[in-house]
Amino acid sequence: MPFPPHIEHVLDHYGIAPDTKAALYDLYLSMGDEVLEVFADVADGVTTASTLTPDDTLTLRHTVVERYLRRNHPQWLDGKPTPSLWHPRAAAGRASGLVLPIENRAGDIARSIVGPSQPLPEGVLVLGRNAHFGGRAETISFDVVAASLSDAIALGQAAGQQHTVPGSAGETSGTLDSERRVALLWEIQPNVYKPAEERNRAIVKVYRKHRNWHVVTLAAAIEWLREKETKTFILRGEALAAAHEVNPNKPVSPTIVEHHNRTVAQVVSAFALSLADPSPDDETVILNATVMNHALRKHAGQNGVRSLMWRIA
Repeated sequence: MPFPPHIEHVLDHYGIAPDTKAALYDLYLSMGDEVLEVFADVADGVTTASTLTPDDTLTLRHTVVERYLRRNHPQWLDGKPTPSLWHPRAAAGRASGLVLPIENRAGDIARSIVGPSQPLPEGVLVLGRNAHFGGRAETISFDVVAASLSDAIALGQAAGQQHTVPGSAGETSGTLDSERRVALLWEIQPNVYKPAEERNRAIVKVYRKHRNWHVVTLAAAIEWLREKETKTFILRGEALAAAHEVNPNKPVSPTIVEHHNRTVAQVVSAFALSLADPSPDDETVILNATVMNHALRKHAGQNGVRSLMWRIA
């Protein structure tokens, strides 16, 4: 699918090379019109726009993230919803998801897990609706965005996966079938890589304050879904590779699987809940709901739902 005609006309008028246009279009699908505004600023700074290459688009995300946070971070602190950074790909760059600040009731649960001496991320708890990178429909995501705008920008521009709301160290994400009141949580994932040597050196102090993001975001997700009286399933660590269609040459490590399962067990237990194998009725519910991607459905058909997830009971 091409750019909207008026945008296509402008790019052609300035002689933007096809490969550069393709790289720009991919960013436009994910982040919308802001990408074009930033690219226009880049083009204004060169003698001939036709000389711009795909490499010239690589820094666009950093600028888009900073502009996005400067505009929206104050709104979140005031409890006001905003558009999301990431756009559903089905909307072809023309519509964004939604970011909703929500009440943070996860603090006591998280504190009971990490103990009195460990830091908990301070900031605003936000719920993303259709705001996950990749544009899959009906996604929900939970982030704790740093309270300081400068800290949020530092996290948002750091090297990492950056899957959800910029400004958070990590997130818990899933899919919600609102009509059937069924949810599947399929990711507890960092947005930024842990600082190591020169990598993400600039966020060492910020990261330290936010390193327990995984406990807070999962607790927030479970709490919110319980309030909505939603039947909730959560992916087993052993199924992470299937859910994310991971390259077999770069498998999910046993350490990641172990950390995922430990976090799930700790948080669920802190709620005085338990993890149960899906019953035959649960399997029917989950298969009829629109919460699994194609890869998970294929895996479930071959190995059964029990091999993929637990039900939070």
